[in-house]
Amino acid sequence: MAISRKILISRRTVVKTSALGAVFLFLSTWKCKPTEKSVIAGRGLSCRFLDPEAQEIFAHLCEAVLFNFLPKEPSEKEKVLNEVILGIDSYLYTLPIHTQEEILEAIQFLKLRFVRWYLFGSGSHWELTDRNVVIKTLNQWKMSSISLFRSIFFLLQSMITIGYFDSSYSWKHVGYPGPKHALGLRHG
Repeated sequence: MAISRKILISRRTVVKTSALGAVFLFLSTWKCKPTEKSVIAGRGLSCRFLDPEAQEIFAHLCEAVLFNFLPKEPSEKEKVLNEVILGIDSYLYTLPIHTQEEILEAIQFLKLRFVRWYLFGSGSHWELTDRNVVIKTLNQWKMSSISLFRSIFFLLQSMITIGYFDSSYSWKHVGYPGPKHALGLRHG
């Protein structure tokens, strides 16, 4: 009989919450397109899925997630980050269209100044966002009791680690000589 004493969520509450959430998501990403005045320098990567601004978002998220694995030398670090972004782009490009559309909505959501300010403490460009705040926020998402935040964290972490470990360029930074060595197929 303990179940009868619990307060259950009614269908009406679920529908209202879902409707409000959908309206909020629509309004937050509505007309979220780069304007003629917005200048995004970009990383000079030939991505098929990620636009230059999304590349910057992932560059800063990658730096926060992979900071222990990245080289200390700035130009080498940029090369590794670019390879990770290309790996993420390649992965996202192969996903079904409906999944790509959902990911684009999430990326558009992260582009909003208010969202960056609320989640990461900086409403300005991603370059000005403190890495420690991003790490703290991502760790909170990982341990959150809200499954949506946990899902977002693990999706981001998966994409970033796939992009990092998929690239043979980053293997030397973790001491991995490559699959041929692991299989005992050394050449020469």
